[in-house]
Amino acid sequence: MRKLILGGALIILSGCETTNTPTVPTKLESSASASVSAAASVQAQQTTFSFCPVVTPFSATVGVVVTAGNVSLVVTSITSQFTDLNHVQLPAVTLPAPIPIAQFGSNLVAARSGVTFPVTVNFGCGTTRTGTVVMAVNLTDATGVAFVRNLSVNVR
Repeated sequence: MRKLILGGALIILSGCETTNTPTVPTKLESSASASVSAAASVQAQQTTFSFCPVVTPFSATVGVVVTAGNVSLVVTSITSQFTDLNHVQLPAVTLPAPIPIAQFGSNLVAARSGVTFPVTVNFGCGTTRTGTVVMAVNLTDATGVAFVRNLSVNVR
């Protein structure tokens, strides 16, 4: 009787063994993709009343277009930094959540659709009127994965 129980136990335990055990970690595939774009250049606009540093003499509005792939996205923040043609760089300015929501109505980009976020960049106190705005758009997809997309726009 003992031999029968021992034999049955070995058969059961051997059934748990597999010869197809993976030797590398399993990759989780995500279909979340996003693109962030804007016009190649924007026009600097002179403000009506300038009093540096409270009110800058110039501003430019960049239409940041966020296009989602197969998974919905949430824009968690948008950071912009202006550098003039003389390489004078202003401090980076971040619009964190919930500011993008309050300013733009919603920070959700539904799957397979696009949303334009008009971001106004102020500059001119200690810089020239022309230069480049570098932007970083922080996103989180519906699965909780966070990532950043960058873009650069010339200001003329």
